[in-house]
Amino acid sequence: MADLKREEEVGNSPREIFDDTKIVLGATDEHILLDEEESRIIVRKFDIRLLIFFTVINLFCFIDRVNIGNARLLGLEKELELSGLRFNIALMCLFVSYCVVELPSNILCKVIGGHVYIPTLVLCFGIITTFTSLVEHEGGLYACRFLLGVFEGGISPGLVFMLSIFYRRHELGFRTSVYISASSASGAFGGLLAIGLSKVPRWGLIHTWRNIFFFEGLVSIILAVIAFVCIPRGPETARFLTQSQRQVAIDRIRIDSAGTSEHSRTKLRHVVQGLTTIPIVTCAFGFLFANTCVQSFSLFSPSIIHAMGYTNEVAQLLSVGPYAAACAISIVVGYISDRYQTRGWVIFATAPFGIAGMGMLEFLPASMPGAKYGALYLTAPGIYAVLPLWLAWAVNNAATPTVKAASMGSVFTIGSLGGVLAPWVYLPKDAPRYRNGHAILFAFLFGSWAISVGLIVYIKWENHKREKGERDGVLDGLGPEERLELSSRHPAFRYAI
Repeated sequence: MADLKREEEVGNSPREIFDDTKIVLGATDEHILLDEEESRIIVRKFDIRLLIFFTVINLFCFIDRVNIGNARLLGLEKELELSGLRFNIALMCLFVSYCVVELPSNILCKVIGGHVYIPTLVLCFGIITTFTSLVEHEGGLYACRFLLGVFEGGISPGLVFMLSIFYRRHELGFRTSVYISASSASGAFGGLLAIGLSKVPRWGLIHTWRNIFFFEGLVSIILAVIAFVCIPRGPETARFLTQSQRQVAIDRIRIDSAGTSEHSRTKLRHVVQGLTTIPIVTCAFGFLFANTCVQSFSLFSPSIIHAMGYTNEVAQLLSVGPYAAACAISIVVGYISDRYQTRGWVIFATAPFGIAGMGMLEFLPASMPGAKYGALYLTAPGIYAVLPLWLAWAVNNAATPTVKAASMGSVFTIGSLGGVLAPWVYLPKDAPRYRNGHAILFAFLFGSWAISVGLIVYIKWENHKREKGERDGVLDGLGPEERLELSSRHPAFRYAI
C-alpha cells in the first residue's frame, strides 16, 4: 500500500488519511472508508443527471434575463418608445429586486429544499418572461423586469448551493465553470435564437421581438415541470443511485463538512458567519467586480458590435463567436482549477486576458473595427472564465452545508449589486465608441484581479497561523457540537487558495 499522509488532529476535529484508492475520515472512534472507484462512478452519475440539467436551467435563466438586449435591436426600444435612459431603467429594474432577494431566497432554498424551491422559481420566471411578450408600454416592461428579478434572484445561488450538496470541494471548480458557462453560452445561443424567433410570422399580438419572450418563456415553463420530477433533495434521495451508492455519496460530503448533517437547521449565526468570514466576504467583492463586467457585457455586446459599423442582424450573428470562445475556455479553466485544486492562482492567470481585451476596445481607433471585434475574443473569455471561480472559491471556504447556503446567498447578494451598476456602464450619449464604458469595465476587471492577489496572500498567512496552532484557543470551553458549528473557523480547517 502507498505511504499514508496524515493530518494532525486538533481536539475532536476530523482528520483525513489519503492513499491511492481510499479516503479515511476519522472523528474520535468513527471511521468512514470511501472506495475512490465507486466515488468516481457516483460523480459521473451526478454529472449526467444533475450538472447537465442545472446548466440548461441556468442557460434559459440567463437567456430570459439578457434577451432584452437582442429584442432592443429587433424593435422593442422603438415600439415601446424607450428614448433617453428608459431602456437602461428597464435593465436596472430586474437587478434591484434580483440582489435584494438572493440571500433570503437561498436560506429558503435550504429550508424548503432545492428539489421543490428551484423548480418553483423556474416556473415563475418562465411565466413572467412569457407575459413580457404582451407589454404595450414602458410601465408594463418595468413591472415584468422587476418581477423577473424576484424569481430569478434565487436561481444562481440556489443551484450553486445544490452543487455543493452533491460534490466535494475539489470537484466544484470544474462543475461550477460548466454550470456558469451557460451565461456565456446564452450569448451565443441567445443571439441565434433571437434571429430565428424574430422570423416567425406575426400571429395576433405576437411578432418579431415579442416572439423572443413568448417562446423562450415557454421553454422555461417546460423545464420547470421536468425539474419537479428530476431534482432530488440530496444524495440520500437520488433514485438513480443504488442504496450502497447513496451511502457513499453521503459519506463523501461528510468528509468535506466535518461530519455534520446536511439537514442541520439554518440559524442566524450561520448567516452571520457567511457575512463575516474574511475569505468569503472577499470572494463576494471579487465576484461583484467580475459580475459587473459579465452583466454589462451580456446586455450591451450586440450594441457594442453594432456601433462598430455592422448592421443589426450582422451584429447579432457576430456576437456568437466571442461567447462561444468564452464558454469553451471557461470549461477548460474550470478543469485546470480542479486539476490543480486552486481557484486564486487561476483567476490571477486568467483575468489579464480580459483586461488586455478591454484595453484594446478602449484605445484602438474606430477605423479598425476588425481589430476591435477581435478584442472581444480576449475580453469575453477573460471576463466569463473568472466568474465561476469566485463562486467555487467562496463555497470551498465554508465547511458546513448551512454556512454554505448562507455564504452563497451573501456572495450573490453583494455580487449582484454589479447588476444594478451594469445598465449604466454603456450610455446612449457615449455611442458609438463607448470609451467610458470600456474604461469602467477595464477598471472593474483589474479590481477583481487585484482582489485575488490580496486574498491569496491573506489565506497563506492565515493557514500558516493555524498550522502553528495559534488559532487553537477558539476551541477552549466548547463541546463537540459547538466545535462543529465553527465551520471554516475551526482551527483544523484550511482555507482553499
